[in-house]
Amino acid sequence: MTNKKDDKKLTGIEKDLELTKQALIQAEEELAKMTETAARAAADLQNFRRRSEEEKGGLALYANLQFLQGIFPVIDNFQRAFEHIPKDLTENEWVKGVYGIEKQFMTTLDSLGLQEIPCQVGDVFDPNLHEALMQGPGKKDTIIECFERGYQFKNQVVRPAKVQVGDGS
Repeated sequence: MTNKKDDKKLTGIEKDLELTKQALIQAEEELAKMTETAARAAADLQNFRRRSEEEKGGLALYANLQFLQGIFPVIDNFQRAFEHIPKDLTENEWVKGVYGIEKQFMTTLDSLGLQEIPCQVGDVFDPNLHEALMQGPGKKDTIIECFERGYQFKNQVVRPAKVQVGDGS
């Protein structure tokens, strides 16, 4: 037979056990909330890092494009100068040196991602790569003259080639 004192102890232990169970359930709920908060914070941090890298890349691309826009006139002037070199000076060592400088300059730009857009008489006109300044007699939608070279930077057109296109007559 159990006495009243033992019943009270058992009841007290059961109450303590019930309180402990409730505290454990509450702690597990708080742990789940904190775990979810930590996971969200980690995801937010990862998204922030990704966006920051994208923005850095965008800024670098923008800076490169601005730089390229500034040097296109230099490239054009090299080409114009080479077109007007007198025949008797084409074998001159100084002229050959300038040709070498221009070649080195263009090779460096090519290694950085700048590529010339193909523009040959007879090529098919592509509005994504070429800008038609005028039309003239010739096969329709075919380049009949190239006025200015165009360039792409990392497969993005930064300056279309300026051309004359045949009108089909």
